[in-house]
Amino acid sequence: MSLKDLVVKDTLKYTVANYTAMAIGIVVSVAMKALLGTAGAGYWAVMKVFGSYAEYSDLGTRDALLREVPQATGAGDESRVKRLENNAFTFTAGASIVSAAVIAGIAAFFIDDPLLRKGLFVMAPLAIATQAYNYFLTLLRTLKKVSELSLLIVANMFFVAAFPLALAWKGGVVGLAFGFLAATACSAALAWRVSGVRLAPAFDPREVAGLVRIGFPMVILSYCLITFLSLDAILISRTLGYAALGLYTVALMAVQQVSALGRFAHIIIFPHIQESYGRTGSLDEAKGRFVRVTLALAHYLPAIIGTVLVCLPPLIHFFLPRFEGGLGAMRILLVGYYFIAVNEMASSVLFTTNRQGKLVPVYVAMVGVAAALIWGALRAGWGIEGVAAATSAAYFVFFLSVFGYAFTRILARAEFLKLLGRILGTFVYFAAVVAGAEILFSRATPGSGAVLRAVFFTAAFAPLILRFERKEGLLRSTLKNFILKKEAVRNA
Repeated sequence: MSLKDLVVKDTLKYTVANYTAMAIGIVVSVAMKALLGTAGAGYWAVMKVFGSYAEYSDLGTRDALLREVPQATGAGDESRVKRLENNAFTFTAGASIVSAAVIAGIAAFFIDDPLLRKGLFVMAPLAIATQAYNYFLTLLRTLKKVSELSLLIVANMFFVAAFPLALAWKGGVVGLAFGFLAATACSAALAWRVSGVRLAPAFDPREVAGLVRIGFPMVILSYCLITFLSLDAILISRTLGYAALGLYTVALMAVQQVSALGRFAHIIIFPHIQESYGRTGSLDEAKGRFVRVTLALAHYLPAIIGTVLVCLPPLIHFFLPRFEGGLGAMRILLVGYYFIAVNEMASSVLFTTNRQGKLVPVYVAMVGVAAALIWGALRAGWGIEGVAAATSAAYFVFFLSVFGYAFTRILARAEFLKLLGRILGTFVYFAAVVAGAEILFSRATPGSGAVLRAVFFTAAFAPLILRFERKEGLLRSTLKNFILKKEAVRNA
């Protein structure tokens, strides 16, 4: 099987698993919000920010594994692969305990709100379970065990559907945190079992230092990105209150569904690129893949965002009427999030060639830009919709800065401008279609509006995708691979 066919097959498998998990996740998110109410949802949004920071306590060793293990595999150095796995595991386990202690310390000495303090005490052990789960997901990615990875993603969502909702029923937001702790611990145990990898404690200071040196710039970038993507929620909670943040979580829930598409491509393709680069030391082959994935995201994202814009408002109207005040912010933020999702491969371009540290000042500057824009919207009294608009503007500036810095390193000026023009042209068309739908169907009922928007978006976005397919044939390759696989199973 060729590399292209293998990537298509893996992408199909992983995409089916993720969209299954996403479908369950949407139902779980709606049920969660119904149980917590607007204030409870706001508290949970703040608690998740602490959990997000704790995910990077490994100082980048997992990020380094994503590059070093495939490159060592490509170079045929299996003994180094095992050393990397054991040292990274030992360091990650120790770092997760430290991060849990830090969260517990913050809760004990710096948090006055009793509900938030209780929640953070539960988030501390959750940080350890999350690091264990994420480590084995990383390991499966480096080993390209996509079937096991796909199984885990779906199983994890079933655990999330079972434990957090049951415990939130009686325990509110603190019960929800306990539920996520139970679900993540079960997922981590299952991940360890299906990985088939047996790890041994090992701590080679030189090996660990090498991993940290490679991955730590990615941690800085990740912390900056988390801050950049969380500033809207943080500033809303500080200025408008938890209830307003609860309404805004509708927008945050929506962009989580959109962000998955870029991660699918990155998770499947990145290890193949690293293995190829480790074997040849040349970026020529990788360059084409980076560009092709980015163009695919640019053309398919409008359809994904359109689907969320069609499906989510009726769900909110019928099942979460208290959250309808967040739908305006959701629509604005979803359109702006196009620039974050389409930019998925940019940092990977520099990470492949060990230039990731060059992005740190760019990311830091972007945090400042976002803070200024969002704070300006809040000072002007524009509410959560104004915050969504300011955040979307920050997303655009972020895209221009990071995408431009990364892709000008691998593309000639004319090639880069052509790629940028195609992305911006697609966005302008997409934004015009969304605005047109809002104007045309603003007075429709939630049910009829969803049907009308679905028809309108299908008519508008189908030509966009078909034009891309005529040249690239991505869906054709995927469907052909799927059909041939079914035929082979039937004939076996």
